[in-house]
Amino acid sequence: MEHLKYPIGKYVASKEHTPEQLAHYLNELRTFPEHLKANVRDLTEEDLAKTYREGSWTVKQVVHHIGESHMNAYIRIKLALTEDNPTIKPYDEDLWVRTRENEILDPAVSLALIESLHAKMVALLENLTEQELTRTFFHPQYQRTSSIADLMALYSWHGRHHIGHIKLA
Repeated sequence: MEHLKYPIGKYVASKEHTPEQLAHYLNELRTFPEHLKANVRDLTEEDLAKTYREGSWTVKQVVHHIGESHMNAYIRIKLALTEDNPTIKPYDEDLWVRTRENEILDPAVSLALIESLHAKMVALLENLTEQELTRTFFHPQYQRTSSIADLMALYSWHGRHHIGHIKLA
């Protein structure tokens, strides 16, 4: 069951991020939209309705979730850059993915969102200073302060994690 839940393994946070790791995270964020499109491009409606494990989201829901989650990540970066350790707003991703537009819209809408969002995110991140990468936000649900560099590492993993789910379905 663990393999179906975490096909590439659970996320393990680093305490520090080397310049090489940061470059790797940035490259993963840059190339993610193309990797995602390559994994859903030829899927039929039947394929999009498949789940990767009992009770999980459908492939279509996974694609919509990625757009919503990465949109929240981008907003958290902007908040960290413009406020001092802001408290971010948590959200229930399971409820979000089940809202009406995600039922009726084709995943291509979220793929376009992800492509545009990642273009903005990468342009922003690749121009941050070392000091800006250490700017933080507070997540009240987890009672944890995270840096922009931490978020880069998490979302580098997050994209690969959900591509793993799509491949399992």
